[in-house]
Amino acid sequence: MFDRIFAFFTMAGSALLLGFFLVVHYILNTAIKVNNSTRKLASSILIVLLGVLTIVALVAMQMFSVPTSLDFEKPLEVTVPRGASLGEMAEIFDEAGLVENRWHFTLAARLTGLDRKLRAGKYVFREPLSPIGLVKALTVGGSFDITVTFPEGLTVFQVANLAADSLGISQELLLTVCFDRSFLDSLGISAPSCEGYLFPETYKLPEDISARELIARMFAHFRSIWVDSMVRRARELDMDLNEVVSLASIIEAEAHVVWEQRIISSVYHNRLRLGMLLQADPTVIYGLRSFDRPLTNEDLDTSSSPYNSYRFAGLPPGAICNPGKSAIYAALWPDSSDYLYFVSNRDGTHWFNTTAEGHHAAIRAIRGRGEHGPIPEVYNRKIMINKDL
Repeated sequence: MFDRIFAFFTMAGSALLLGFFLVVHYILNTAIKVNNSTRKLASSILIVLLGVLTIVALVAMQMFSVPTSLDFEKPLEVTVPRGASLGEMAEIFDEAGLVENRWHFTLAARLTGLDRKLRAGKYVFREPLSPIGLVKALTVGGSFDITVTFPEGLTVFQVANLAADSLGISQELLLTVCFDRSFLDSLGISAPSCEGYLFPETYKLPEDISARELIARMFAHFRSIWVDSMVRRARELDMDLNEVVSLASIIEAEAHVVWEQRIISSVYHNRLRLGMLLQADPTVIYGLRSFDRPLTNEDLDTSSSPYNSYRFAGLPPGAICNPGKSAIYAALWPDSSDYLYFVSNRDGTHWFNTTAEGHHAAIRAIRGRGEHGPIPEVYNRKIMINKDL
């Protein structure tokens, strides 16, 4: 639009000046009594001036309205820092090759009166622009990247909290999108929500990113680590993607140290193979959602949530947190063991056992109750979930 406007005014100015010179030429020929040599001299001067004016107009159009000759093999990303002056912006775009000459950009900004409306931010250019086109793009404004780290083991509720604090995304909106069936289908997620598929990582994100864009970005990262070898291994185990992610999330929630993840995985694989209940405390906590206290035996007996692995056999319907790559790997390649039980030590590691008797003895020893003391309330590593959501 600015290109057309500038070209219009350039041509209009040329037409006005041409008209002016024609009027002067007419006056010289009709109203002023001068000799032929003077008239010829005046005509020659007018022709020369008209030619110069035409050349100036063409050069101006070339300078301001024609895109740069830069060859775009891929999108070009340029960041204009906050507080940058017009001259500094011109230098940035000149070095990036977006303008043939920095003065072309500066003059275009001043002549259009937009030099005070240019905005800082990150811009992505996918095709060459004229100086005026570049000026127009800068009036719309770019965005700045924000670095956000989503650790392993966060639930979607915690992800929503962190996204709200770091990116200003509404918690309620992000959670609504996470459970939106049509949106999940568009991503190819068959699980009840995007829980388990928001891959934990440090992301550089635009400050104006939307809830859908954030989820899609994190899911795309998940898909990038779900490689062919994992697909083949899941088939060998007769597990679908949702089952692998669900198991990985339980492993992520239970393991305090990475090197124990494959051992913990072996416990759950053994239990599933033998038809035993998983009896994983974190699944019960997830089903209760607003739970912020240790589990009790009553909770295990009365909770009707499908995530209660003390009452319902098999894996829960979906993940209980967002596991990292090591937990996903552990779910697919468990350690070789006969373990069926484990209990957490005070240092975050676990004692593993093959029998219920050995498991109960380990609990008594860890809790300092002695070999013949009562088995304490269910030992639990809490998953903190925002109880207001």
